[in-house]
Amino acid sequence: MNSTNKSRLILGLRGFAAMLFSLAATPVLNSAGISFKIISIGFGFLYVVLALFEIPTGIWADVFGAKKSSLVGGLLQSFSITLFLFAPKFPVLVVAAYLFYGLGTSFISGALSALLYSNAKNEEKDFDSNKYFSLIEKTSVASYVIASVAVGVTTKYLGIYSLLVASGVFLFSTLIFAFIIKDDKKEAHHKTFSQFKSMAEIGYMGIKSSFDLKLLIPVRLLNQIETVLGVLWLPWINKLGGSELWFSVMATGSYFARYVVNHYFSKRDRPSSYYPRILNSVLVMVVGAIICALSKSIYPALVGVWLMAGARGVFLPANQAIMHESLPENVRSTGLSMMNFIFETIIAIGFFSTSFFVDHISASSAWWISSAAFLFSILIIVIFRRSSNEA
Repeated sequence: MNSTNKSRLILGLRGFAAMLFSLAATPVLNSAGISFKIISIGFGFLYVVLALFEIPTGIWADVFGAKKSSLVGGLLQSFSITLFLFAPKFPVLVVAAYLFYGLGTSFISGALSALLYSNAKNEEKDFDSNKYFSLIEKTSVASYVIASVAVGVTTKYLGIYSLLVASGVFLFSTLIFAFIIKDDKKEAHHKTFSQFKSMAEIGYMGIKSSFDLKLLIPVRLLNQIETVLGVLWLPWINKLGGSELWFSVMATGSYFARYVVNHYFSKRDRPSSYYPRILNSVLVMVVGAIICALSKSIYPALVGVWLMAGARGVFLPANQAIMHESLPENVRSTGLSMMNFIFETIIAIGFFSTSFFVDHISASSAWWISSAAFLFSILIIVIFRRSSNEA
């Protein structure tokens, strides 16, 4: 098994677990009596922890080893999900569980993808980043499709205990990772604060010196507004006449659309610039969000969601390719963690802000807000790419 296929195996298992958890958590917690407000606050704390620990854990991975960091993160994620089982009796555990989940994710974020990318790049001849990330996204999306189908069955028959399935798969993927992924062999002795500081400064300068990374930040942030408002989508489906089963259909179709797009781009060579793909994908997201905002029945709503999903199948691999290619290997984990720190800080603020009105805003209004954010990101791309003569 070559390094790319090892990456696909690990990330496919993790993708299944993460998607099963993310799809099941809100409906099963809400069915157990946890309000959307508490769930939003829990998400907010998740991103607070991610923001606080992204950079320290990214530096830790570059200094002591991305494999060690990823192992710690995987074990923490598996443990954290089991805490949700006790949330119906102790709602405060929703926050505690998200805190531990965020800590585990911060150890993995940047470190895992940097290690897998470096192994594939160093070990495979004729390595192509476009094909690599398209294949990775294709595999991840396939796992999302399976998870979105499975979530309807697991939540129906297992209820809140369906989260144990996600916890078990996280643990299984961590054990496989421990045995089949090559270590980056960092020397972990006598590291000083000045060395940590130096790594942070090099990572920061890597971002500062890259026009593509600086342009990517506001585009990614605006794209996350729809994610923050995503707790409303299940009641939105119900209002349009759909059930939890339709929610599963929506998710399955979404990831199938992404899979088809990723399969197409996995056969293409690396483009000279990824920004035309990003621009076109955001344009399609605008169309999809407007269709969702105007929908009065379940069928056009599904079309809108699936259009947006297909566009994300272009948007996300292009983002990953830009970030990985723009950062030097010795500080790639640190640089990726710094980028994620920026995104997650704003997302955390978004969740806390929306918790004050999320129980009172309509899904239609949320879609219009998302449409405006997508349009604004298009404006940013057009203006700044032209100003740099790289359009």
